[in-house]
Amino acid sequence: MWPDVSHERPRQRRFRRRLKARWRLIQRGPLALPVLFAGAVLESSILPWPIEFPMLAYMLRGRIETLAATVVVTLGSVIGCILIYALGLAAYDLLSGFIEARPSLSSALTLAQVRIDEVGAWAVGLAMVGPTPVQLASLAAGMTQMNLAVFVLAVFAGRSIRYWSIGLLVLVLGPSIMTLWRRLPRQLRYAVLALLVIVFAALFALTIIEMLEPRF
Repeated sequence: MWPDVSHERPRQRRFRRRLKARWRLIQRGPLALPVLFAGAVLESSILPWPIEFPMLAYMLRGRIETLAATVVVTLGSVIGCILIYALGLAAYDLLSGFIEARPSLSSALTLAQVRIDEVGAWAVGLAMVGPTPVQLASLAAGMTQMNLAVFVLAVFAGRSIRYWSIGLLVLVLGPSIMTLWRRLPRQLRYAVLALLVIVFAALFALTIIEMLEPRF
């Protein structure tokens, strides 16, 4: 005889409602910007995950939210870079074994140091805009003992260009994107959201594997 699960359905609905309410609290409530700030600090320091996903989700709420998210993520990213800079400046010996066990990381870090020696703060600023992992640039800047004020200025300039460019695109295209989104069938919207979650999870998993797996 099959177990009676009818009594579980209302409980499941209540659980989904609570889960949805908590998610809305994080996404739209007073915790949204602090969570974005913390995520930006992590993205630029110990966990290079795709901060652009939640940032864009918050930006699409409106113009004020776009400006707020851009400022918060930029400042959080600068703080994260400063933490890695300080690590390279004061505690590189503690990381030497971890770095040496990963030849690709060691060679990339050496290349970043060479670029900083050649062009100085320009190398850091360009790394903050492009696809180069900002942790490498920050760590190399600390190891080469770049002036802290110059480093912060380069990081702030590069991160501002990156995130304010995204913010500007959202300000221009955001209303059209939201109008198109509301016109889509509900099933298609769910499918797109599911695809984004899968892509986000895959990128996150690849980041963790890249950080933790030695390459010999």
